[in-house]
Parts: sequence; C-alpha cells; structure tokens
Amino acid sequence: MVLEILTAAEEEIEAAVREAYAEGYKAAMLQYAPELAVSKSIENSLMRELEIERKKNVTPQPLIYAVIGGLFFAFGIGIHALISK
Repeated sequence: MVLEILTAAEEEIEAAVREAYAEGYKAAMLQYAPELAVSKSIENSLMRELEIERKKNVTPQPLIYAVIGGLFFAFGIGIHALISK
C-alpha cells in the first residue's frame, strides 16, 4: 500500500514537473517572440544585402584565365611556326 502511494506520488510529481516546464517554455516563447521576429527580419535583410554584394564582386576569373591561356597558346604556336620554317 505504501509502495503504491509512493509510486502514485512520484508519477504526479513527474507530471507536474513536465507541465511546469512546458508552461515556462511557452511563457518564454511568448515573451521573446517579438524580439525573435525582429532579429529574424534583420537577419533576412542582411543576408539579402550580402548576396547582392557577393554578386557585385564576382569576377569571371576562369574566363579571364582561359582567354589569357589561349592567347599564350596561340602565341606559342605562332612562334613555333616561325621558328620551324
């Protein structure tokens, strides 16, 4: 009988702790929801600005290197053709 009472009390305590935790979590989320929304908005704005800046500063380096390499190759072929004659 005592064991049953202790088991029931333990179950009630665990349920009360879970409920209190859930209520505290909900209260904290409600309290900080406006700040979270503002922070999320600022983050999204900054991410958009960062993406715009990244697109502005992109240089087509592979294309530049390909053109320069092609010019050197053509120059080398031309020199070789002149020397071979």
